[in-house]
Amino acid sequence: MTRRALRAAAWASAALFLAAMVAWGWDRGPDAFVDFGRELYVPWRLSEGEVLHRDIAWFNGPLAPWVLEAWMRAFGPTLDAVQALDALVIALTALALARLVERAAGGVAAWAAVITFGGVFAVAQKSVAGNFLFLAPYSHGITFGFLGACASVLAALRGAERGSPAAFFASGTAAGLVFLTKAEVTLGLGAALAALACAEVFGPREGARRGPWFAAFAAGAALPVAAAGARFGVELGSLEAAARALAGTWIHAFDGDVSDLPFYRAMRGTDDIGGSLTRIGLATAGLLALSAAALGGAALLARWLTPSPRRATAGGLALGGAVTVGAFLFAPLEWSLLPIVVVLPAVVCAAGAHALRSGEPRSTALLALSALGLGLLPKVLLAPLERHYGFVLSLPGALVVVALLVRHLPLRLGPGPALHAARAAALGVVGAYVLMNMNATRGAFGQRTVELGEGADRVLVEGWRGNVLEAVRRDLARRLAPGDELLVLPEGVGLNHALRRRTPTRVVNFMPPELIMFGEDAIVAELEANPPAAVVLVHRPTDVYGHPFIGEGYGEGIVAWVRERYAPARRFGDAPLEAAGRGAFGAEIWLPAGDSGADAPR
Repeated sequence: MTRRALRAAAWASAALFLAAMVAWGWDRGPDAFVDFGRELYVPWRLSEGEVLHRDIAWFNGPLAPWVLEAWMRAFGPTLDAVQALDALVIALTALALARLVERAAGGVAAWAAVITFGGVFAVAQKSVAGNFLFLAPYSHGITFGFLGACASVLAALRGAERGSPAAFFASGTAAGLVFLTKAEVTLGLGAALAALACAEVFGPREGARRGPWFAAFAAGAALPVAAAGARFGVELGSLEAAARALAGTWIHAFDGDVSDLPFYRAMRGTDDIGGSLTRIGLATAGLLALSAAALGGAALLARWLTPSPRRATAGGLALGGAVTVGAFLFAPLEWSLLPIVVVLPAVVCAAGAHALRSGEPRSTALLALSALGLGLLPKVLLAPLERHYGFVLSLPGALVVVALLVRHLPLRLGPGPALHAARAAALGVVGAYVLMNMNATRGAFGQRTVELGEGADRVLVEGWRGNVLEAVRRDLARRLAPGDELLVLPEGVGLNHALRRRTPTRVVNFMPPELIMFGEDAIVAELEANPPAAVVLVHRPTDVYGHPFIGEGYGEGIVAWVRERYAPARRFGDAPLEAAGRGAFGAEIWLPAGDSGADAPR
């Protein structure tokens, strides 16, 4: 087989793998209960004529809900339509990552990076709570923003290589779009572009007229921000309101009252700094040992026992896979990405120094990728796991490790069978790691056997939640008239979307962060002015935020308002908002006091 045919076959296999992963995760990824419901409800309401910040309280940039609004207008406000858009984002992200890693470490590393993206990040599920995968993200702003960041970095690299203002204009336009998503992605992109600017300005290349490049970038960045401001100005009626809407994501991102909640401290690993540093140290030592055992062992095997390249490659592949599986018999799989806290700063320094000395494109691309990963870390500072926010924020760091294993470290061993064996061992490490993550996802997907919703809105859910939520959905579909509004506490606006019933307040979730950002008094005032036809109380412990349930430490005014005006009509499962054991779940429908539709709880 020729090199060209081999390359085509490899990329065809990567494309088929991604498609298979998307098909496997279809309807199993979306969380029926928590954040993803907001990602369905908000654009649906926008497609019905409502406006961000006027009719819907919003704390991220506007790009994602606007894109989803346009998509829903074209293809309908269904879950399947949104999953199709997310599958397209997965494909485009894989392509962007492949191009970026290929620039940094060559084609084999790029192929391994795409396989890692597909098996570990794009569709993976590791816990009961969904939302942390590209196929059904807790926030489309983070996945759209990450795709835009990769596009901006690629365009900037191309612009520097070709001296093209047009490429820098494209990079700036992508950066402006990223600014309209989430602050953490904008910070990551800013770190990557700053590193590239330093490498360009202080590097060895002389005589380049860089003024037009920076001007083109600035013009491109201003374009989407100005367009968003203009839309907000029209919809909100004033430039001042438009400016507040554009700045809202940054104001909330740096709100200390929110970021200091126990949940976010745990996500950063700052709730137990000593423990976090210990885990990082142990995981980093483990990665170094695994790399030495796999790559070094394969090189020795090739030199001493198997001098032919083909046998060296086969031996290295087997050794890499075996060493990786053996390593994770003693270490938790979720610790696997902790070493990027150490690796990324080291690679930024090493690649940056080499780029400044030589201007070599591969070093510059590696610098950009590692700086992007480092800039994304603050939100998961000492706990960059592949689950939770790490499905995006830890992704570039993971791919830097892949690039080091597959290309940069094996090159230190010199040419010949040792190089072949070491590269094969690296691919064995990557393959085993991907398969172990897929096995963890298989365990999570295997629990999702109950259908919630129907048709294009169907989602598969764990039985302990799915049976309850589907019973609630069917009961409310019978009770509610077409124009009735529904309040779900403390969260569960996905139920509103499934029933196509509006929630009565601008706020759509009622968890501690939302109440801090938007104010409980304002929510109670809206309920008083516009009481819903029904209320659903769902068993949602909020101890990760420092309070057992809504109404105990937060949200007391909202719960008191409901209890004064509504009475329980029917219960499904366990009593909600009461202490219960692991796996307890239930929901209760409340109707206006005296409503003849009420019946005995059960």
